Amino acid sequence: MPAKKKTRKARKTRSLVTQRLERVSKDVFRKHFELITDLVGNSPGIYALYDENELYYVGKSIDLKKRVKQHLKDRHYASWTHFSLYLVRKSEHIHEIESLLIRIANPGGNRVIPKGKSSGPMLQQLKKMVKQKQQEEFEAMFGSRKRKKKKTGAATKRTLEGLVARRTPLYRVYKGKEYKAFLLANGTIRYKNKTYDSPSGAAMAIVDRGQVNGWYFWYIKNASGDWVKLKDY
Repeated sequence: MPAKKKTRKARKTRSLVTQRLERVSKDVFRKHFELITDLVGNSPGIYALYDENELYYVGKSIDLKKRVKQHLKDRHYASWTHFSLYLVRKSEHIHEIESLLIRIANPGGNRVIPKGKSSGPMLQQLKKMVKQKQQEEFEAMFGSRKRKKKKTGAATKRTLEGLVARRTPLYRVYKGKEYKAFLLANGTIRYKNKTYDSPSGAAMAIVDRGQVNGWYFWYIKNASGDWVKLKDY
């Protein structure tokens, strides 16, 4: 008899927003404030004010019913016609949500954009990654050129030894033709019954130009089963 499959109960995730009240007229809020107060209770959350169909203002409060009522008297009174309320499970999340919404939507009624972490460091990292990627693509297309290196003691040479534990296929399509070699545990590459000490040496047996970087030329399967450049393995 086939073994019974064990079934796991899906873990129920708790929603960050517990309740919502959307696109309600300002007249309803003004006339039936007490009813809305009963619905909202003391929940913290985010609110949005609309001028008909256009988002006008986004705000936050640990006391939503009191905060929206203030907008019936302040400078925003004549600028909105509808409102939405979103009750949030924990008050510590409301500042981050409000900041995110304002930075994305940039509503006309919000004079100040909340401060958040600068995108500078992440942008700089992206620039470096793009630059490196472009350099790799250039070298793969035209072959790498020898660069003068500063002498910093003993020279280090990249090696294949120990990269794989057993005979592993290397693959490449070059000028429409498929090529296959094998990387051995001792760091050598076997291609057409010949042994090469470096990936570039094995690549030179295939390409028809003077120089090629084998680390960029050959592809190998990673742990996920995807073909990646040898240099990225």
